Amino acid sequence: MRREVESLQYQLAINREKSSITVTELVKWIEGCVCEDPFLNPELMRANPWVEKGKCVIL
Repeated sequence: MRREVESLQYQLAINREKSSITVTELVKWIEGCVCEDPFLNPELMRANPWVEKGKCVIL
């Protein structure tokens, strides 16, 4: 019981940010990095030597 109370006190002391603020910041960060993301920009995938050249093959 004592450990549970200590854990709850510890969790209560942690400063939390509102999701309305953090989500908007996350969306801005994602939109800013779209041009650098190889999954969203296929031209960057062409320079990657580890990308498979062929399509899916059924064995």
